[in-house]
Amino acid sequence: MGLSKLHRRIEETKYKPWQVYLLASSLLTGLGLYFKIGIITSLLLTIEGATSGFGWLVILGIQGVLIGFVAEYLYEQGDEYAKSASHLFGSKDRTLFFRIGVMTVVSGIITKVVPTVLENATEYLVIQTTGTVIALGILLVHESSSDWNARTEWPAIVAGFILAITPSIA
Repeated sequence: MGLSKLHRRIEETKYKPWQVYLLASSLLTGLGLYFKIGIITSLLLTIEGATSGFGWLVILGIQGVLIGFVAEYLYEQGDEYAKSASHLFGSKDRTLFFRIGVMTVVSGIITKVVPTVLENATEYLVIQTTGTVIALGILLVHESSSDWNARTEWPAIVAGFILAITPSIA
């Protein structure tokens, strides 16, 4: 099967092509790391070295995703209502307190803790954090969506988790 025919078959699926390609490359990467295939490990170390200057950017990405999840659970707001840390509708003052005060504290804690944890826990900081941002970012975007069909996004979510976890267990 030629590459163009393979690409057409991928485009005919219900998944976005980038998700399928990401899943395929993540599976190859994960298997290469797990079975300690030298060429894969060398390639990943080269990619990690070449992109290490972007470590700060992926750390900001994961911090943003984590802050997004906290915000998603702490408050909800619509055109005519606001709820903060409860199921009750609250005042604008309470919403302001949570959006500014509580989220500033949460952001500060995440900013202090996340970089240290990531730098100590990962061998491939950029690759693993990028995988985590992809998987958790997709979950965050769809967190409050009532009609989200997870089956349409699973290739990217699985690919992200493979990139995030496999280097640590290999």
